[in-house]
Amino acid sequence: MKDLIVLQNITKKYGKKVALRNVSISIGKGKIIGLLGPNGSGKTTLIKTIMRIIKQQEGQIYICGEKASYLTRKYISFMPDREFLYDSMTIKDAMDYYRDMFNDFDYEYATELCYKLKLYPEENIKELSKGNKEKAVLMLTLARKVPIYLLDEPLGSLDPLIKHEMLTVIKEASNKENIILISTHLIKDTESILDDAIFLNRGEIAAQFNLKELGKDLETYYLEVFSNV
Repeated sequence: MKDLIVLQNITKKYGKKVALRNVSISIGKGKIIGLLGPNGSGKTTLIKTIMRIIKQQEGQIYICGEKASYLTRKYISFMPDREFLYDSMTIKDAMDYYRDMFNDFDYEYATELCYKLKLYPEENIKELSKGNKEKAVLMLTLARKVPIYLLDEPLGSLDPLIKHEMLTVIKEASNKENIILISTHLIKDTESILDDAIFLNRGEIAAQFNLKELGKDLETYYLEVFSNV
């Protein structure tokens, strides 16, 4: 199977507001893709539509060759843009919870990621810094063995060292059989690990390209595109 995610003419409205307009994307495996655009451009809506958290009014989505449904979530590991771990948990509790919830959770790899991200399994979630909470969620997300990873604004306003640690493990998690789709507006931070990029503006695709074929740095092109739309 060449394309793991296929969107065909997706339109999503909230009342009269159009969040996505006639979006068509095909994403093949073996890549890290940046879903890039200003705040409010539709990035989170697009990811939640792929996840079936929300449903489009028009168009079709296919995940790993199947029409998207609640069942196709089994192919996807999702890192949302909000905190969801309970303060009463330790990191190990969260790992145990994921192992119970997902048959594809690789506990050994999760432990390895803890080491790489300088996380200690016995630490309480409530005592973690914002950056370490983000690292813990990334660890849980990447430790699932699935073909598709959706990371919604994973870097936030974290300090440069934590961003570097997280980007390193994201890059290492990429292989020829999976997709890692990262929604972000942090162009400089993510450019070094991206293979492809999709520019989204006001719910529409503004550009889609391979970074090796771009011929200029990503931020320069981003500014060119979004200053004219």
